[in-house]
Amino acid sequence: MATQYLAVAQQILTAVGGQENIEHANHCATRLRLNLKDDSQVDEKSLYELSEVVKLVNNGSQFQIVIGPKVEKIFAALSELMPGAQGAAPVHKQEQEQKASAFNRLLSTLSAIFTPYIGVLAGVGVVKGLVVLLQTLELISTKSWLFVVFNALSSGVFVMLPLFIAVTASDKFKTNRFTALALTAAMVFPLTDAATPDHVEIFNLAFPLKIYGGAVIPAIFAVWFLSYVERWCKKWVPEIAALVFVPCLSLIISGFVVFTVIGPIADYVGIGIANSYTWLYNLSPMLSGALLAGIGQLFVVFGVHWGIIPIALINMQVNGYDTVMAMFMSAVMGQFGAAFGAIFIARNLKDKQLAISASISAFFGITEPALYGVNLKYRMLFIFGCIGAALGGAITGLLEVKTYSFLPVLNVFELGLFSGPESKAIYEVFAIIVAFSVPMILTIIYGKTRVLVPAADLR
Repeated sequence: MATQYLAVAQQILTAVGGQENIEHANHCATRLRLNLKDDSQVDEKSLYELSEVVKLVNNGSQFQIVIGPKVEKIFAALSELMPGAQGAAPVHKQEQEQKASAFNRLLSTLSAIFTPYIGVLAGVGVVKGLVVLLQTLELISTKSWLFVVFNALSSGVFVMLPLFIAVTASDKFKTNRFTALALTAAMVFPLTDAATPDHVEIFNLAFPLKIYGGAVIPAIFAVWFLSYVERWCKKWVPEIAALVFVPCLSLIISGFVVFTVIGPIADYVGIGIANSYTWLYNLSPMLSGALLAGIGQLFVVFGVHWGIIPIALINMQVNGYDTVMAMFMSAVMGQFGAAFGAIFIARNLKDKQLAISASISAFFGITEPALYGVNLKYRMLFIFGCIGAALGGAITGLLEVKTYSFLPVLNVFELGLFSGPESKAIYEVFAIIVAFSVPMILTIIYGKTRVLVPAADLR
């Protein structure tokens, strides 16, 4: 399947300095994400000459090539060209990473951990939305076989999320993937065993055991700690016994530390993050919604939107609901509306086709083609999108709309996830209609009253 993209992948590989310049490579829904050993070797001009490349983003710790929906196939072709390329970083790369800001290093880590399975989370989200919708409309019994299967398919991933984190975090922290899986499986196991108590007491201190379903921060820190323990064990365990005793000792040491120190502390950190966000949100839900939705797509422009994902997941784990993604839905719909409006003011067939293609991607929650191909190109369209997003976000915040399951990709197919104990799904529908309609109308009026000039031509 990836063979037809081998030529493009080869050109990209050459332009970024070859396989030897790539320390780590992965992708998300629209971007190739490369950790390079030497950014100065990148030939940006050659990359921009490729029709598949929409935009280049370098946030200091990761080089991102925005491609769009074809990114998965291009990444597969790239992987064929560079098997076994995940080597250790040279000294000068380590120094470069140390100089990078802590914020950029954090974003790079979060991106590496969450992006590989975001597509699965998005697909599961649609299934979950369907289940909630059928249940809300009372079209299905909670005791029926159909509901049980659908519910298992849509809930299992989020309960067992630490296992997914283990796979990608072990690659990021350079530790054994299966040992990491064994450790996080142990963290989730008490939830599956009725005989395991909710907590145990040691020296009059209570240590909770059934708190790691869907846990984000405890799982990340558990695998991070395991990486150091495993390296220590490899240093001291004789090679002849390493196969058995390195994972054995690593699990024993890490397991006791995780259950007694790292897990409980990380859980409290997660609770602190959720409570801090809730406190800020409650200061003025309307203002919070307008601000976060209004600037939401700027996070995407600079490639730092993955910093939002853990907050939403933590909110779900701690509170059972989330408001971040409810507001960010308007941010997506705002740029969708601006790109859709561009269809009606396009001056030539090429611009119209680009606007149509970008609008289709935005409808499914992927806004990069709309951002880089249309809205940022004409600048005012991006501003119109932010205005519509701010209005939609303000409505969402004012009416305190919540989502009761994590929304990995924001599109109308996941509106069912807004149904819950205090369901306000109809308000979210109203918010996204406003977020979409306002920039669409503004774009059409703006385009009909003046000739659109690309922002690059205004310099």
